[in-house]
Amino acid sequence: MTEAPARLRRSQAIDVARALAIIGVAANHSIDGLLSAGLIPADHPLETANAVLYLFRMPALAFLLGLFVPRAVTRRGVLGYLRERATLMLYLYLVWYVLQSGAETATSGLKNTPRDVGSVWTVWITFAHLWFLPFLVVTSLVLALSQPWRSPVRRLVVGVALIAVALLTWGWNSDVFGLTGLSLLVFAAAGSMVGLPRLARWLHRSVRSWAAVGVAASAVLALLLQLDLVPSTVPSDVALGDRVLSLGAAGAGTVALLAVAGLLSHVPGVRALLAAIGRRTLPIYLAHVIVVAGVRVAMTRAGVEDPWLILAVAVPVGVGLPLAAASFAESRPWADWVFDLPDVLKQRTQSPVAGTSDPDVIAPAHREAARAQDAAAPVRNTAQPPRTSAAHAHRLDTGRPAETNS
Repeated sequence: MTEAPARLRRSQAIDVARALAIIGVAANHSIDGLLSAGLIPADHPLETANAVLYLFRMPALAFLLGLFVPRAVTRRGVLGYLRERATLMLYLYLVWYVLQSGAETATSGLKNTPRDVGSVWTVWITFAHLWFLPFLVVTSLVLALSQPWRSPVRRLVVGVALIAVALLTWGWNSDVFGLTGLSLLVFAAAGSMVGLPRLARWLHRSVRSWAAVGVAASAVLALLLQLDLVPSTVPSDVALGDRVLSLGAAGAGTVALLAVAGLLSHVPGVRALLAAIGRRTLPIYLAHVIVVAGVRVAMTRAGVEDPWLILAVAVPVGVGLPLAAASFAESRPWADWVFDLPDVLKQRTQSPVAGTSDPDVIAPAHREAARAQDAAAPVRNTAQPPRTSAAHAHRLDTGRPAETNS
């Protein structure tokens, strides 16, 4: 009798890693707001931690989104994949450009740095956290066309080329649509080379293994933090040697984050909570800036100025409220347009097999539920178990002051 193949099961450990990265984004932007509001000085411990986190949480997100590209391109084809990805991200960019601009204009009197009303019309100039949506379009294009996962030669050629791009653009970020974050392409390519099934197997290794990896990666990061490092998405005039060291620190931090995810995936209650967050990273990313800024403003107006308390409230609410909104909207077409394509656009852009393809690190929640089988790793049914310039953190990833956190 032939043994049935092992049923594919979603890797919660990867969802845990995604959750850690997106929580880091919310924490970064919340601390940015505290600094811009004068609630903490530049040498505050929160600002020190913020500067360290800035080094690797966007590289980690880029790495994680790259994991899902090979299967998606294989199932949908290059053109089908690019059509769906570009349409979704361009649509969401326009929707949230309007929503974010409206929110900032309406609350201009409450903001640390009021937004110029005239800038609302320059839609090709990204602001706040919205640069990441055009970056996803560029990433999809580069990876779908180069397909570095297909052979050792491609891995070498594409890897070397993107390392060169990273070193050339590290600390250089134009606000023009699609030109921010080019230094992160190498991390997305690395994720595509590793691939979803392989990383899922790695993350399900023993606690002892990931503890050793985490200690080693953290030690490397701590050593590099003694030097002057620059986050990839923060405009800065930095020497080539410092770019190399900053790239290494971002890689070490990404490995450390994966190690923490591997360890936490062995704790059932924590794993379940973080995996639920990791499956809905898109709405959290899109909406968290407005939420954490609103929490800070509301608490300071109520007389609360303790930065630790504000952060302790802002981050959970900044993650939880978009999560709840996405859960509410996913079965209601009149509300779902905020986080996903309207049905008419879905029908025009999705390939015939799109419903069975893989999600990526930034994907609508209900699409991820529909694609859980293919997003899974082939795992058997076993039990799952600094010294950095203070100025570097005084901004969002665009390099501007934390105006959207006001």
